[in-house]
Amino acid sequence: MGKVIEINKNTTRSELDKELAKLPKKKEPIDLDKYFGKINFGVDGLAYQLKIRDEWK
Repeated sequence: MGKVIEINKNTTRSELDKELAKLPKKKEPIDLDKYFGKINFGVDGLAYQLKIRDEWK
């Protein structure tokens, strides 16, 4: 959720800076490289899928 800062023409720059300093800082992005990779199941994926589908018949 965001925060609304109401200002008018009498608001000074220092008051605005104080309100902006109260806002939460952005978090560092998550490094997704540790979640990428290929799992070797030892079986070709398409061949396995065809085998499983043939068992349903």
